[in-house]
Amino acid sequence: MSRFLVLATAGAGGDLQPLVATAMALRRRGHETPFLGDSSVERSLAGLGVDVQVLASSLDLGPRMGDTIREAMAATGGDLGAAGPLVERGMAAWAQEMAAVISPAAAQQRPDAVITSLFGVEVLKDARLTCPWAVVNSTFYIGPNPPRPIGQDIGPRAVPLVSRYAKLLESADMVLHATDKVFDFSFEGLPPRHHYTGPLGLWEPPRSIPSYLDEPGDPWVLVSISSQRQDDLPLAEAALGALADRPLRVLLTLGPEHRPEEISIRPSNARIEQTVSHSAVLKRGRLLISHAGHGSVMKALWEGRPMVLMPWGRDQPGVAARAKSLGVAEIVVRGEDSKAALMDAIDRALASSEMQQAATTHSARLQLTDPPGVAAALLESLPVTGRG
Repeated sequence: MSRFLVLATAGAGGDLQPLVATAMALRRRGHETPFLGDSSVERSLAGLGVDVQVLASSLDLGPRMGDTIREAMAATGGDLGAAGPLVERGMAAWAQEMAAVISPAAAQQRPDAVITSLFGVEVLKDARLTCPWAVVNSTFYIGPNPPRPIGQDIGPRAVPLVSRYAKLLESADMVLHATDKVFDFSFEGLPPRHHYTGPLGLWEPPRSIPSYLDEPGDPWVLVSISSQRQDDLPLAEAALGALADRPLRVLLTLGPEHRPEEISIRPSNARIEQTVSHSAVLKRGRLLISHAGHGSVMKALWEGRPMVLMPWGRDQPGVAARAKSLGVAEIVVRGEDSKAALMDAIDRALASSEMQQAATTHSARLQLTDPPGVAAALLESLPVTGRG
């Protein structure tokens, strides 16, 4: 039995789930997986019997990143491209502060290996660990020589930061990309020590399934915006307007950063919630309308559901492009005519037998795989030489 220490931050909505899925698979194989994280990580893991050491609130990545972005946007007058380097510098400062805490914590825990997300790569590099460490990247391939220029796949504000992490990944002993290789343009250029695991972001915290999902009625459509604030409420409202008066039931999930009362439009066929299991809705639904977050797109692909995607920023342009390339998604460009564009895209997605067949085919292929098991087996192959 080995001890895998998991450094989990909650700075991006989809980063935690692949780490938890991997840790749970390692636990099933007899390993220890203590976590270091902020209070949101502790809440997400409540009831799972996982040991979580909560770090000082001043190190919480979510608030720290939010403040850094707001300051960068204010300093540049809202110029996304100019704000990027300021965000990069701010996150480098956070990584140094985190490393000063992680080094003694790791020495006390004496793990055989440490696992983190993409946001933790600079932390672990600066921490100078004496044991191997691995990164679980929650989206499509990040690293040297990607299949498309990074500027096409990543929003302008995030390009400097993601470019920095892509270079720093070479310091890791192993990099696991928590996505489907076929989805990622069947990319053949992975560097040494990089591996695809399949989608790991399917994991969700245990929660009850609302009984209304199984009540008789029109088919369900899931509308989802980012679980981390990115000002994408206009997508939610445009989708609700586009779906009003259709023979469909709509479930909009806002995530913890928003409240239902922030939504100004309330069609009679829609429910508005903060959190509901996306997988549960998609199992019963016909369509996903989303900001193109990697986690929600992978869940729709796993369940065989077509999608209408309006990428907002971060990695979402690249996620949307990959879904469209598979023939399972329509892409809508955000703008003033979003409602009309969404209406047209929804009509095409619901009417397309080709899109539904493509989604069904990829679902059947993916459901024969075991991404958490693949990730756990790869991590077991790390060159562990004893407790650090």
